[in-house]
Formats: sequence, structure tokens, C-alpha cells
Amino acid sequence: MTALLARLLVWLTVTIVAATVRLVLLAVRVVLWGFALAGFRGARLAALAATVAGVRWAAATVGVGPAVRLALVGWAAWAVRHHRAAVRQHAAVRRVTAALEHYAAELGAATRRWQPPTPRPDPAQITAPPPNGAPGIPPPLPFEPSRLEAVARYVAARWGARPRSAAPTPRTALMDRREPL
Repeated sequence: MTALLARLLVWLTVTIVAATVRLVLLAVRVVLWGFALAGFRGARLAALAATVAGVRWAAATVGVGPAVRLALVGWAAWAVRHHRAAVRQHAAVRRVTAALEHYAAELGAATRRWQPPTPRPDPAQITAPPPNGAPGIPPPLPFEPSRLEAVARYVAARWGARPRSAAPTPRTALMDRREPL
């Protein structure tokens, strides 16, 4: 009976270990399938693994945030460089690029034709009334020296009334800084 129990126990252990290994392999295959679906196969997958290892190493030195941002910048630069030729091959991208170039050319031609506005004439020189009964340009405001003098008096009364002391000599400046005895 003990031999039967021992065989049953060994069979159960081997079955559990085999099932666990199969589940782990299934999980790895699903993860690899997901990476392949996202475009990470072969060398790209190895580069992604190296990036993860590099981020883990750099996170101890500079922190997780800067390390991840640096990795993202590196992958973005690679993607732009790698996919630039592939993107140009798509018809929709070519049409949008052509439309943008055409629009930029029209905008450039329009800005070359644009002339800066002429300066406004002096209101004193305008003699004819504007067309359609529109009100004319108002005359410039006269300079009021009395108002300027009022502001100067206010400033003098407000800030100029403080008595100014003579500038301290270096010796008295040092003596003023000492602690009282």
C-alpha cells in the first residue's frame, strides 16, 4: 500500500510540476505573441530587453522618471529614423505631404505680395472729411503742463519730504553693525 501511495505522490508531483511548466510556457508564448503583434520580433525584442535592463540600471543612478524618459526618446528617434522611408511609401501620407507643401507655397506667395501698411497721416494735415459721413480722426490731445506739474508736486510731497541723512563713513557703517553692549 505504501508503494502505491508513493507512486501516487510522485505522479501527482510530476503532474503539478509539468502543468506549472506548461502554464509558464503558455504565458511566455502569449507575451511573445503580444510583442510580435506590436512589432517587436527578433532584434527589436532583444533591443527592448536591453532597454529594460538599461532603465533598471540607470534608475538606481538618476531615478526611474529620467531613465524612462531617456529610453522613450531613444526609441522615438529610432522609430522616426527607421520608419521614415516606410511612411513615405503610403499614398495617404504622400497626398497630405503634397497638400501641405502646396499650402506652404501659396502662403509664401501671399506673404511676398503683402505690402506693409502705409503710416497714418498727421491729423492736422487732413482737410477732407472722411467718406460716407464717418467720423474723422480726433485731433491729438493737447499737452497739459499743469497736469504734469500736479503729478510732480504729488511725488515730491509723498517721497521727497523725507529727510536725507549724510552717507555713513565706512567706520560708522561698521560701528552701526556691532551688537549693543
